[in-house]
Amino acid sequence: MAVLFRGLIWVELFFMFMFAVIIAVPRNQIIRLLPVGFFGGFGQAILILGLLVPVLGWWRFNYTDFFSVAGIPLFIALAWLPVVIIYAYYLNRVKNREGLIAYITGFSLSTALYVHWLIRAGFLVFVNWNSLFTFLVAIILFSPVTYYVVKTENILGSLRELE
Repeated sequence: MAVLFRGLIWVELFFMFMFAVIIAVPRNQIIRLLPVGFFGGFGQAILILGLLVPVLGWWRFNYTDFFSVAGIPLFIALAWLPVVIIYAYYLNRVKNREGLIAYITGFSLSTALYVHWLIRAGFLVFVNWNSLFTFLVAIILFSPVTYYVVKTENILGSLRELE
């Protein structure tokens, strides 16, 4: 019985992040950024988890439940949707390249710390992997989202003027 409730941690984390996005981002912006969150969050999470869990076997989720496919809890992948919406929404506050680098680095570090917490809590196991790799992959995964948002919303204006 206890294992069933531990398996629901992924559902709980998804709703926690959904609650955070509802509080942190205006409703009209959530709707506008939903495609970014879907492709940049959920889509990329499915791709990377599909590679790391069943194909390479470098990650293993403990306490998977009936919302899991190939050892991947679907709600942990879905939890990236609201995270990327928050990321994309606050990206418009970045004013220069240094700020952009700090923003990507900060979110990537937060991702690595969050995954490290999952390991320490016993919900995730690394096999031939470490937190530094998680940090580097997070930078790689936040980069296309950053590029898309910066280009479509012209956030930094003309970067050439800053040089």
